[in-house]
Amino acid sequence: MNTNRILFSKGGVDNSTGVRGGQISHKLCGMYEPLILNNENIHSQNKIIIVIKPDWNYIDLFKHLKKNNNKIILDIVDLTDKEKFDPELNNGDTIPNFLPNIPTEYFDGYILNNTKQKEWWIKNVDTDTSKPIFIIPHHWDSRFEWFPKGFYQENPYFYYLGTDSSEGYKNQNCLHLEQLLDNGELNDWRTGLWPEEVFNYDNIKRKPLFYDRPVNGVQISIRKTNSWEYCMKPNTKLAASAAMGSLLITTNDWSIQDYLPQDYPYILKDYDYNSVTQMIQKVKDTFDKEEGHKAKEIMKEMKKEFSIDNIINKYYEIEKYF
Repeated sequence: MNTNRILFSKGGVDNSTGVRGGQISHKLCGMYEPLILNNENIHSQNKIIIVIKPDWNYIDLFKHLKKNNNKIILDIVDLTDKEKFDPELNNGDTIPNFLPNIPTEYFDGYILNNTKQKEWWIKNVDTDTSKPIFIIPHHWDSRFEWFPKGFYQENPYFYYLGTDSSEGYKNQNCLHLEQLLDNGELNDWRTGLWPEEVFNYDNIKRKPLFYDRPVNGVQISIRKTNSWEYCMKPNTKLAASAAMGSLLITTNDWSIQDYLPQDYPYILKDYDYNSVTQMIQKVKDTFDKEEGHKAKEIMKEMKKEFSIDNIINKYYEIEKYF
């Protein structure tokens, strides 16, 4: 099944806009360009336009699309207002609101990341319950599956994929990384797309994202309870771990609560450093035992659930709704 009723405001391959715009549009029609807004289709009528996060405030575009009887859906992804983001308020006491002022009057619906975020959204962003909210998890980027296998002396091999920062502030998107590296609990940290983009690249503890798939790998994701990242971030850490054949040590973020079975054995009870190191030791002790085998089977199911072949059905549901 394919559709030409859905168009996207942004395309590409990399980052969230590429994953949610370009890769999905390619899956829908077999090409990257036709379903991305351009000079040829900008005057389309009766379409469903999915606005990817960077275009959240493109008012002139919204007015033009509305004149042509199009439905506009905002895909929030991990939208954050850099000017509003404040690590002092991101302390876990209460759930902060670091969104920009969304022009809700132009949107006919939303794509969000998890069910608790949906409840929060209705209370804090758009109280119009007549608008549909579609919960769509991130699919994994197919390039993660293409990586060569990485064979390491350490078994299991613990690593982090991505940045620990949010809007330039460290220790927001993931806690304790530098301490875990310094103490030998974490084998490497992968950030930046290519080697020349990696700060203090030494080929041992810091590697680029596009490097390899460690055999017997275990990724980590540690977020402060009730922080912006804990509540609002999509399931990208879970999806990437599954795609790379790795296990995941994770806090019980809102998206984790939606998608990862709660009997998965490596969900952290809290984000304290000692709890993390104890869980790392637990993984070492149980990796080749019953709990480890159970975790590996669950992650195999996660890989199927977050494949683009499965996630694409969520977009067909949007088309059916309108």
